[in-house]
Amino acid sequence: MIKKIDLHTHSTASDGTFTPSEVAHKAHKTGLSAVALTDHDTINGLAEFKRACGEYGIEGISGVEISAKYEKEMHIVGLFIDENDKELAEKLDELKNAREVRNKKVLELVNGQGMEISVDDILSQKDGATLLNTGRAHIAHAMVNKGYVASVDEAFKKYLSKGMSCYVPRKTYSPKESIEMIKNAGGLAILAHPVYITEDYDKLYSLLKQLKEYGLDGTECLYNCYSEEFSKMCFDICDKLGLVKSGGSDFHGGNKPDVELGKVSGGYVPYEFLLNMKEQRGLM
Repeated sequence: MIKKIDLHTHSTASDGTFTPSEVAHKAHKTGLSAVALTDHDTINGLAEFKRACGEYGIEGISGVEISAKYEKEMHIVGLFIDENDKELAEKLDELKNAREVRNKKVLELVNGQGMEISVDDILSQKDGATLLNTGRAHIAHAMVNKGYVASVDEAFKKYLSKGMSCYVPRKTYSPKESIEMIKNAGGLAILAHPVYITEDYDKLYSLLKQLKEYGLDGTECLYNCYSEEFSKMCFDICDKLGLVKSGGSDFHGGNKPDVELGKVSGGYVPYEFLLNMKEQRGLM
């Protein structure tokens, strides 16, 4: 029996539509052997997630996805982190508080475009929602619900993406700081979806080499939108630099309806990736 995993998923603790428990349940129903919850800039869903994984008999991995300051948007995934690490929690709280300020600014800009979107329109989309745990995806859904745009994709392309009229940059740490936060919490630091940064071999090699000097452990070689050529490129660079290979769907539930849990371009993420990570951490 082939053992499949997913090392990049999101829940309602950030911008997903499945609760942490529901992510674990879906992973179980999908037949995954292991799954990591990697919510954006928060570890608040991990306790619920780990409990649910235990109930369903699958391996649950504590994770986080930290937004880093770079010329293009960069995300660093942390895997095997200690969710009780106080320093990590404090630094993530700073990002969470900044998210509330950002959401308010985005709403001001959206309303300035003649669209009447209220805070209640945002918070009504999920239980326990606040401006601390919602984001652009929820604002985009509100724009769809009010009939201002036809789809979430249109909302981002016309208004919410970088360079558009309603875009507000988020507070971020530097790549070095983000990697250090993860490492200090006992985790492995993984560059998420590098395809969004560059598809050029030399540029990606140079970037990963630089990030490795900061403590980066690996990158995502399998993802939901990679070409076969790009995956091979990531595999090759990881082999040359001595980096571990990771992969995941970037599952968000209804906020990314075309992305299925456990599915990546070319098929699935093999359990071998997880074994290699454990060996790197001295768990084998």
